[in-house]
Amino acid sequence: MLKIRIDRRAVPQPRHRATRGGRMYLPTSAPVRAFKAAIRERALAAITTPMPGPVRVTVACTFRRPPSHLGRGGRPRPAAPMAPGRNLGDVDNLAKAVLDALSGVAFLDDSQVVELVTSKAWDRSDQTLVTVEPMGALCHAGTR
Repeated sequence: MLKIRIDRRAVPQPRHRATRGGRMYLPTSAPVRAFKAAIRERALAAITTPMPGPVRVTVACTFRRPPSHLGRGGRPRPAAPMAPGRNLGDVDNLAKAVLDALSGVAFLDDSQVVELVTSKAWDRSDQTLVTVEPMGALCHAGTR
């Protein structure tokens, strides 16, 4: 099992761009590159070989509320959004960035992911918690 925490704001995987010739690319200045590098670095420090079989991945992204959301005593204002919105990324794109970063490190390929749970919520700090668990026997339990 792999459990890592990245103490920075999660960045969603953006859409790739196309050149006039049709080649797809991700701009070198894309903020997702630093986010993925941080995940990869933490994973490499925590695991020696990629998991070979099916895996379950959990990604929990927390975001610090902007000061405009807070009232007296640091409590959220009544009109403040209950959950982070579109401007912080769609959960599928947040998960894609994490899975891309872990591919070849925590597991051989993201096609091994058979269960994925991704969430985003407000908290006191920007943080991403990632858990990768081997599922081996669980995946074969329902087959004959």
